[in-house]
Amino acid sequence: MRSPLFYPLNRGMDAEAGGVADLQTDVMRFMAILALCLVAIFALVQSIPLLPTPEAEIIEVKPPVITRPAPPEPTRLQPAKPEPVPPPAPQGFTLRFETDLALTRLVARNEVGLYAITAEKSLRMNVNRGEFGFWAASVPNQFHEMDETTVPDDVLSALRRAGSVKSSDVKWGVTLPAKMRQQLNSFLSEYDGGSLVIGVDGSLRLEP
Repeated sequence: MRSPLFYPLNRGMDAEAGGVADLQTDVMRFMAILALCLVAIFALVQSIPLLPTPEAEIIEVKPPVITRPAPPEPTRLQPAKPEPVPPPAPQGFTLRFETDLALTRLVARNEVGLYAITAEKSLRMNVNRGEFGFWAASVPNQFHEMDETTVPDDVLSALRRAGSVKSSDVKWGVTLPAKMRQQLNSFLSEYDGGSLVIGVDGSLRLEP
């Protein structure tokens, strides 16, 4: 037989027990839900690919290479060949009278002969009473050419008066007596050149 107070007391205990049970149930449900959320979050995190860690860029520094041109090969100097020395030109001889008076006197005494010679003809100068003239004559077999720059102006004027030749075309030739020819040959054999001067006294000398 139950006591008439059993039911309400027991009911109160049952109600307390039922409240605790309900609380435990709610906690279990919350934990379950929380676990599901964690599982879902973990799965989501696992599905996200990990970003690769950027590696540090390695810059390789190469040492600069300086290329120096090779030194030029030494130039071999060829020994200079001595230039040939040309032989000295022959000096040669010139012939002139010592003075205009020497020419006039020697021609007037016929000790020497003075000729104006061209390709066509030959003229011989004579002196008559101090006057100069030219007459046709044959070319002498042997004569010596006189320096035309030393011919006196009076002689050139006399040739122009003759009117048969031009003084620019003339070669002046001198014939010498035997004594002068010997002196001349001696000078020619001993010397290479010089100025042969006919003196007023009929002598011949050599000036350098």
